[in-house]
Amino acid sequence: MSALRTMFTTAAVLVVLAVRPAFACGPIIDVQFYEDSGGDLFMIANKSEEPWLLVSLEIDLKGSHGRLIFDTADGGLGESMHTPFAPGTDTVGLIAVPEVRDGAQEVFLQFTAFAPGQDFTFVVDTDDRLEDSAYGQAHVTGDEMSGAQVRGIVMSRDGARSNARGQFDAKGHATMRGGLCA
Repeated sequence: MSALRTMFTTAAVLVVLAVRPAFACGPIIDVQFYEDSGGDLFMIANKSEEPWLLVSLEIDLKGSHGRLIFDTADGGLGESMHTPFAPGTDTVGLIAVPEVRDGAQEVFLQFTAFAPGQDFTFVVDTDDRLEDSAYGQAHVTGDEMSGAQVRGIVMSRDGARSNARGQFDAKGHATMRGGLCA
């Protein structure tokens, strides 16, 4: 009888585990780059399934295939059509608009309320520094963005902080992951 009870218990546990939905563990922050003639667009989305808040995010262009820089001033280091940093509608608690100097390779953002299901966009011109750029230095492709890094700090519901990181691919997309389960 004991062997039958063990088999029944094991089967019941397997059924329960099989019907439980699988959830991604930890934070998931997506960053997408879009080339645009009116200023290049960065879209950040908190896609975490648990209640992870995005506290800060850094985009670091060093290491990008196109040797990218931010072109924020007329007549500066960029190729043409400069666009300074400008946030979209801020519903995620951007603490302050960062100063992005012409020729810089990093932008650092801090937030107070960037919860799952929310997104944040900003524009800033990016240019490549390749001598043989496929579309000219003023037009950045996803392949030229590849290799750039994103790093951030996320905070769980209980206040624990953790690092998250990712890297842009050839389509201008990066997914930051890290932390522990909330």
